[in-house]
Amino acid sequence: MGSATPSLGASAPRPGAVAIMPRPPFSADAREALDFDRLEVLAIRRSRFVAAPLALCFPGGGIEPGETPEEAIRREFREETGLEIRVRRFLARNATPGGAPLFWFSAESLERDPNALRIVFPPEEVESWRWRTLVSLEKDPDFLPNNLEIVRKIIAGEIPLF
Repeated sequence: MGSATPSLGASAPRPGAVAIMPRPPFSADAREALDFDRLEVLAIRRSRFVAAPLALCFPGGGIEPGETPEEAIRREFREETGLEIRVRRFLARNATPGGAPLFWFSAESLERDPNALRIVFPPEEVESWRWRTLVSLEKDPDFLPNNLEIVRKIIAGEIPLF
């Protein structure tokens, strides 16, 4: 991972971590040309029981005391989807509407076989999941604004996904 991950501010609201994971068998190691009209990523629809109910977003959540952002996103991804991921790189930092810092990462599923991939989500947190292209998410009115900000920068080439 490296030392590119910023430190957590002590006086800030509880920070969070978010990851963008392409649909397997995508591998960043293959140095594939990224076509954002075709590259599918995992998006979730939040449950009606959490903040921003029924909004579309990427898996992620709060960073627990003593956890690094990388540890938090691996835990949150596992809790929200049942998937084990490998964090590829730090992408960016932005914030929730309430000012909590969000640390963004690209990730890959440890399961490389798309037929063996089993996504299991807790209905109290996640209503559903779907593979979506970054371009389709950019146009979806249900997509969370802080997620949209990062997707627009990736599509514009301002933030390399891998």
